[in-house]
Amino acid sequence: MSLPDLLARARPLRIVDGRLPHVTGDDGRWQLLSPLLPERQALTGLPWTGGFVAGQLRLAGEHEAAAEVDALLAPRAEQATTHDLGFLFWTAAEELRRRAARTLVRRALPSGVIQVSGALDDPSWRGRTIVDTWPNLRLLWTTGHEAAARAHLEATLDVLLRPDGSTFHAARLADDGSVLERGTINGAADDSTWARGQAWAILGLAGAGYREQAERAARWFLDHLPPDGIPPWDFSAQAPKDASAAAIAASALLELGWRDEARRLLDALEPCLNRGDGDGILLHCAYRPRQGVGLDCATVWGDYFLLDTLAKAA
Repeated sequence: MSLPDLLARARPLRIVDGRLPHVTGDDGRWQLLSPLLPERQALTGLPWTGGFVAGQLRLAGEHEAAAEVDALLAPRAEQATTHDLGFLFWTAAEELRRRAARTLVRRALPSGVIQVSGALDDPSWRGRTIVDTWPNLRLLWTTGHEAAARAHLEATLDVLLRPDGSTFHAARLADDGSVLERGTINGAADDSTWARGQAWAILGLAGAGYREQAERAARWFLDHLPPDGIPPWDFSAQAPKDASAAAIAASALLELGWRDEARRLLDALEPCLNRGDGDGILLHCAYRPRQGVGLDCATVWGDYFLLDTLAKAA
């Protein structure tokens, strides 16, 4: 399918009774979530995907509809409870992005870590970080908070990025920066590599200008792909697949200037495109297999990064 054809699939995305598309269910239709109400399955306890709806609408030229999504998300911009403010607002209008960025830096600890979730004075959460925070930092790099973004990366880079270029998903650091634990939340095992987390790492490092580290992570991702080019949800597993991880990685590869490698990922994603009458654009994504949620579905972030990659490559 061409980019215009795929954008046409994104144009009907809309708010429905204060809820937004998230992932598709067994019936192939979008499951809808309010961005203002708790999500039981999310690590942060709050929906983190609404910004990718607005982002798709902007790519499709539906700017009024995107602004309506921004308005729905706006109360979250001053809710300092999660690192996911980047995902929610990096495609938003400038004033809203700046409000969200000011809120996000309030989660920074003495170590430099921007705590993923939980109250900052809760000892069970203090210092917890996940690799997903690295792409969320894009909100800070683009709004004048470079120092906070760099402090987080410097504190967590060698903690989460292994020497071979693979990544841990999660870690916890003390206020002095010492490592208290490493492991995973969404991956298959503490020492495995969660595919979407690896893709988040490439994207976050590329966007931060950490080129050597981004390329190391990218090479590991590409070297460990199966023959069909679509990663399993965790590189230690066989199934289910997570096409969204390939779409995120393809977008990041273009930021690194690796156009041939990005194109190969796009070619591999071609069989995953939705040619039926169900919702979504990119099928065969996985949300949280470890929790048994979204084992073979479309996702709004997978759709966004596919469209974003195609737009960059055009």
